[in-house]
Amino acid sequence: MDERLLAQLARRLQHEPVVVASVIETSGATPRKRGARMLITAGDIAFSIGGGLAEARTIDAARRLLGASAPATASLAIDLGGGAQAAGVCGGRMQLALRRWEGETDRMAAEHAAGELAQGRVAVLAAAYGDLPLLPNPRLLIVGAGHCGAALCEAARHLDFDIAVFDTRAECFTDGAFAGAAVYRGDYIQLTRALDTPRPVYAVLLNRDFAADIASLRVLCQRPPAFLGMMGSHRRIRQVLSALPEQAAVLARVQAPVGLEIAAETPQEIAISILAQLVRVRRNIGPAS
Repeated sequence: MDERLLAQLARRLQHEPVVVASVIETSGATPRKRGARMLITAGDIAFSIGGGLAEARTIDAARRLLGASAPATASLAIDLGGGAQAAGVCGGRMQLALRRWEGETDRMAAEHAAGELAQGRVAVLAAAYGDLPLLPNPRLLIVGAGHCGAALCEAARHLDFDIAVFDTRAECFTDGAFAGAAVYRGDYIQLTRALDTPRPVYAVLLNRDFAADIASLRVLCQRPPAFLGMMGSHRRIRQVLSALPEQAAVLARVQAPVGLEIAAETPQEIAISILAQLVRVRRNIGPAS
């Protein structure tokens, strides 16, 4: 989300001041955790720190900061403990930092950070901006451009992934199903180009047959991605893995069958199960399987 947020911040600063509200600490049950951010202007908002009364109070505090001449920063404590003055009954607490961005210096700082993120690099803003560590979107590398690949690409557009798709078949890319994604086609060696990024790579194999899985994995294992998952029956998966004994160490961490178990059958259901697994991996909140 940082990548999209910084790009939008840089655009908005061309026309108006913006307050960035950042969740910097939480305890107990809260709708969002550390790192969640939103943008607030005098007449608009973008992104979310959790909604409800907590967000309404954040917006009010941000607009007061927009109307003040100084200082440019403020802090806000949100109590969700259910008391008379609480903003909810979840039971936790959220601490937010608010900063007003305005003028040429701030716009240039936002544009520089947005540019770094767009190149897949981590951006760190200076102490004047709260020492914000900003993370680029991970690359979702879809290997196999069939029905499941198209469904995964479509669903992933809404989840802040940098999407790349590979298939040996050029005809898979003629109907616009993968518009907006980086497309790699032809020989399997093209996968090395898809891996050539500073972004963390989540590779998901959705190939039409086990021979394509084997050929893909021979390349992917040379530069193992952060996440490697493969669709298929348990029998197919055993055949693929046994065909690559020299890569046993890398393949020991393959998530196969890829996706959370929700009895998915259709391409769209399979896409949801895979993305649910990838969100959990990205959040670092539990086992990948």
